[in-house]
Amino acid sequence: MMSRYSLHLCAALLSAGTLLTHLPANAETVHTPASSERQEGWTINMKGADILDFIDQIADITGETFVVDPRVKGRVSVVSKTPLELSEVYQLFLSVLATHGFSAITQDGQVRIVPNAQAASEANSGKSAATQMETRLIQVQQGSVQELIPLIRPMVPQYGHLAAVPSANALIISDRSANINRIEELIRQLDQKGSADYSVVNLQHAWVMDAAEMLNNAILRGQAKGSSGTQVIADARTNRLMIFGPPQARAKLVSMAQLMDAPSSRSANTRVIRLRHNDAKALAETLGKISEGLQAASGAEGGGMPQNIMIRADESLNALVLYAQPEVVSTLEEIIRQLDVPRAQVMVEAAIVEVSGDITEAVGVQWAVNSGDVAGGTNFNNTGLSVGTVLSAIKNSVIPPNLPDGAIVGIGNSDFGVLITALSANSNFNLLSTPSLLTLDNQKAEILVGQNVPFQTGTFTTDAAGANNPFTTIERQDVGVKLKVIPHINEGATLRLEIDQEISSLAPVTTAASGASDLITNKRSIKSTVLAEDGQIVVLGGLIQDDITQSESKVPLLGDIPLLGGLFRSTKDVHTKRNLMVFLRPTIIRDANGLAALAGKKYSDIRIMGAEGQDQIPSTLPSQPGQLFDGQNQPAIDLRPQ
Repeated sequence: MMSRYSLHLCAALLSAGTLLTHLPANAETVHTPASSERQEGWTINMKGADILDFIDQIADITGETFVVDPRVKGRVSVVSKTPLELSEVYQLFLSVLATHGFSAITQDGQVRIVPNAQAASEANSGKSAATQMETRLIQVQQGSVQELIPLIRPMVPQYGHLAAVPSANALIISDRSANINRIEELIRQLDQKGSADYSVVNLQHAWVMDAAEMLNNAILRGQAKGSSGTQVIADARTNRLMIFGPPQARAKLVSMAQLMDAPSSRSANTRVIRLRHNDAKALAETLGKISEGLQAASGAEGGGMPQNIMIRADESLNALVLYAQPEVVSTLEEIIRQLDVPRAQVMVEAAIVEVSGDITEAVGVQWAVNSGDVAGGTNFNNTGLSVGTVLSAIKNSVIPPNLPDGAIVGIGNSDFGVLITALSANSNFNLLSTPSLLTLDNQKAEILVGQNVPFQTGTFTTDAAGANNPFTTIERQDVGVKLKVIPHINEGATLRLEIDQEISSLAPVTTAASGASDLITNKRSIKSTVLAEDGQIVVLGGLIQDDITQSESKVPLLGDIPLLGGLFRSTKDVHTKRNLMVFLRPTIIRDANGLAALAGKKYSDIRIMGAEGQDQIPSTLPSQPGQLFDGQNQPAIDLRPQ
């Protein structure tokens, strides 16, 4: 080694002798023994040297084995005026690597030189140096690691790593040893808590939950949650406060708590809450079921008898009266506040469209003969009038009752007669009903537009003693358009509708013609549950009916004779066609503006419909719906006699 040092010393002296000569771009490292008797020393000076040559020179000095990553490249400059010891040379080497973004990792007697990004993810073993990469677990005893992360993160370089382990309340840091030591010392200073770091305040008048909420709001005012290190905990069982934090902050909070602990004119056990949107009676039933669970829980925590909870509804004021322990009253009051919110309304519009038509054609020939000992004839009832009815009426010199529609022709004399009936009828029926109603969300609503029709249910003529006191019992039923609906507004603008739609009407046929003993009603009913979007038109159901009825009455054999057979038969054809569809459109109304807009639109529609076809007649409805109730500014009429 001494010959090697002498060689380098000669090179240094030669460089010093030629003062005007500049160093080359990759200057060599100069090693000079400071004192051969005491210890060896090295003075390192280089400018723009390749980093691989620098690593090679350090390997020669320290005797270490270096494994260099291919990504390690660059040029370094080092100026040293004082001789360095061996340990100082190695520390200088690590500092140069750190300056250029590289790290030395010692493993199994070898030193790997890699970029900092890779060194942060690998464990380090072997020599310990301030500039070496290291991964360390730091346990936090008193504070929360989540609160320390924002304070420490700016101190960790980009190539380092910082993570919190909330379950263990610990920090994982990958960085150079010197920086980790600095961070760990800062954490130790922050993570300190004295033996007497809390205060207890017994409250005599104030409710502990309310006081704790006010004190915590005072702590959080103007700062992020938990950053002050002060915390207030309420003990509802003993009605006392526990305050944690620095002495000065605790003293201030204790003073505030004592100021709040003053007698109040308001009882903590009772509340009278007037509702703005909900129904007091219905809400009292809901709270009664909830209070049963609160009552059992309070008794279990107290270890004694369950506490009494009273909830009553005052329907005249739409208010709730609560009586219970302060904590239960606070819980119920919060539940009421969340339930007493305005509900949306739903306008449900239905359209019942029915188009029907009947075509009836009937032709019949009947005859009768009464000559000498011969009497006979043909009699058919399917055309509405039989020849027997006509003969009986002629015999009694009266007009036949219940004459049918159509042509009736009779030809004959006292011995022979022919009755010819013919009918062709065509009827069309169009029905359009658009009932609509407004109701609250989850509230049942019903509308009926029709008549209350009496139906015979029974008759009585004679009692058991033979008294004659006849009477008839009837039952009145609603006939018309009925709409029952229960809307349920789901999340967003989707509605679930429970619908009961019924359309009924009196049949236009007479009782005698139909063969019924009383009135006949036509009924169409739909019961369903559907999903619809706000303003969407949906079809609930419908019916398409096409009935054809053909009847023929004839005399056997004679009625089948071509042409002449028409004198011995009677035919009737009935063709009935009916189309029915029911549509529905729900509209959600969430505020007063939407309700006013809907009312204005409906009023405008009814004014336009009333004015159709009446251009010369002014509308009887005022221009604005408010004038229906406020008058139309017309002068009063004097009804006093003149």
